[in-house]
Amino acid sequence: MNMKQMKQLKTTNKREHGGDLSIGRRRSRRIVSVNRPMHVTLRSEFAHSGRCLLQHQKMISSVILRAASRFHISVYEKAICGNHLHLLVRGKSRVDIQNFFRVVAGHIAQNILKVYPIHPKEKSKPGGAKHARKNTCKHPKNQRKFWCALIYSRILSGWGREFSVVKNYIIKNTLEAIGVIPYQLRSNHYTSPHGAVPSG
Repeated sequence: MNMKQMKQLKTTNKREHGGDLSIGRRRSRRIVSVNRPMHVTLRSEFAHSGRCLLQHQKMISSVILRAASRFHISVYEKAICGNHLHLLVRGKSRVDIQNFFRVVAGHIAQNILKVYPIHPKEKSKPGGAKHARKNTCKHPKNQRKFWCALIYSRILSGWGREFSVVKNYIIKNTLEAIGVIPYQLRSNHYTSPHGAVPSG
């Protein structure tokens, strides 16, 4: 790894928070920006069968719309996929952004679990741990929570190329989720693997 790559990695890490980065670590202050857009991901290994996010698209869209209006958040793009949710957003203040994250995550989970509660002995994915990929829901503090880790967020470098790449990526996720285009296994070139793009 050359100096340029090391510098880029260091900069990237300073722009990220949550997701797999939060596993096994003390909670730290979320890094947010009111001047630049943020790519946000919420992921749940419990989101299958009746809890699949695709089955709750209308409710999820409504929660996001209401929270965005309440906390003055601009939502530039969103993708509701089977077990994860992508958002491309910008807020006017730290408090607004944090409240938006809290309300969106909380209300979606509450609405889904009200109808499809998680049984204490339920596995996060059908087939048990042997057939499941890395599962952050197994951590005791997340055992009966719908979302497997803290919301993952990454501050983009600006409104140019990276913004367009992320926006197009989220649109592609939507098209794949609703079956318009086939799912393509791909590496993630513009964000870290810590939570921005769930594997599988």
